[in-house]
Amino acid sequence: MKPSEVNPMKYKLLLLDIDGTLRPGSCERVPRENAEAVCAVQKAGVKIAIATGRGRIGVGKGLLRSIRPDYWVCAGGAQLVDYKGADLALHRLTTEEMYALVDFFENYDLPLRFTFHDANYAYIGYEEFARREREKNLALNIVDGEDQDHHLTEMPFGAFGFLPQAMAEKFQEQYGYLGLNFLFSYPGSDGCDILQKGIDKGTGLLELAKLAGLDPADCVAVGDGDNDVAMLKAAGLGIAMGNGSAAAKAAADRTGPDAEPHGIAELCRELWPEAF
Repeated sequence: MKPSEVNPMKYKLLLLDIDGTLRPGSCERVPRENAEAVCAVQKAGVKIAIATGRGRIGVGKGLLRSIRPDYWVCAGGAQLVDYKGADLALHRLTTEEMYALVDFFENYDLPLRFTFHDANYAYIGYEEFARREREKNLALNIVDGEDQDHHLTEMPFGAFGFLPQAMAEKFQEQYGYLGLNFLFSYPGSDGCDILQKGIDKGTGLLELAKLAGLDPADCVAVGDGDNDVAMLKAAGLGIAMGNGSAAAKAAADRTGPDAEPHGIAELCRELWPEAF
């Protein structure tokens, strides 16, 4: 047990993954119980950050209900945003990295989207992205970018694709020198964040803590997937949801309740009883 774990009120920042953590998979929005509990913890003086693979624009209106985060760690750590929506830090893909992804995914007809400030643009496979968003009860935050020209306005700072693990390995055989990391959400999943070398939710936590004048030891991080591993390791207290992946649980300091039906509310009441 870490020394600070015996005194949860010591923690000054709570970072929460969305899908499978704050929002159970069966829910279209964050459950009301979770939202109210997070707001109570925030009112008690703990800063709240949303840590997601989505870009800030990809978090649909109403998804978080009453939660108004103090910070955002978005695009898997590539975009840090304050409560006003202003970028605190931004790590854009290079032209070489982006073109390599487009060429590879096009050659194998695999769905690929990029995150920009105004929207997520599906450069390849828009219909597949739309179908999967509907299946997972997600509001459609994907724009058909088949023209593949939005990067002429600004370079993207996030990428996401659907492909088998073997194809990710094939990409590395061709383009491994770029150092891009294909971070799958769960073992067996074909959906993955595609991140620049040295960028993930863990480095996002460290960068945010520094900008906020906090020590990483002052942070609690909660997640459920393989893409949360780095964040769970970087936090002073890392908690994997009971429904989380084996890698998430191995990286965490402890395992929390399942996301269903409102595990985050349970966790908040356990860690910060003084807030209720």
